Amino acid sequence: MKKAVMATLDHYCSTDESPCHENCPTDTDSWCEWRKAEATDRLASFKHSARLIDEKVEEHIRPIYEELSNDDLMTRCLGGHTQNSNESFNSTVWRITPKHLNSGQKIVEIAAYMAAGMFNEGYSAVLQTMQLLNLKIGQQCKMFADNVDIQRIERERRRSSLSSKEARTARKLEQLQQNEFHEEAEGLLYGAGIAH
Repeated sequence: MKKAVMATLDHYCSTDESPCHENCPTDTDSWCEWRKAEATDRLASFKHSARLIDEKVEEHIRPIYEELSNDDLMTRCLGGHTQNSNESFNSTVWRITPKHLNSGQKIVEIAAYMAAGMFNEGYSAVLQTMQLLNLKIGQQCKMFADNVDIQRIERERRRSSLSSKEARTARKLEQLQQNEFHEEAEGLLYGAGIAH
């Protein structure tokens, strides 16, 4: 997985003078055109398109890629332990403007800004935005935001306790086993031409 993370950055920073495809998949079905050309002996005639990530941009994002692919983080991913989806930035954006509803670019952009504020500062960021828009903020609104933030912090404390993590892991494994059981049983019920 570490190799796959770095492959995306290296691939988009590659040029004819400096191809960086050592982490890209190596077979003829690869998403990397350079690797496909290599596998089919057409590398001599292969030309990279213009560099997709500028060198100055690469300079700033390479440390982020390296941090995202560090061994500690990769080890945590092995057991399927991911960030809490309720607290993740993406789920916060899509909670504000659900994917199944047609929202324009501006609405999604506003939702992303709001989610960033909520993700970093809690619901007090919503109050600050309301204040900037000259909306009147009442005591009930302030109390609601404070309560939501307190509940969020308390929920995270409970989730971070070791026994809670172990219980979640056990529940998740049990759910996976149940899903596999149901998929095996349902596999017999579904199929092309099964009703004939």
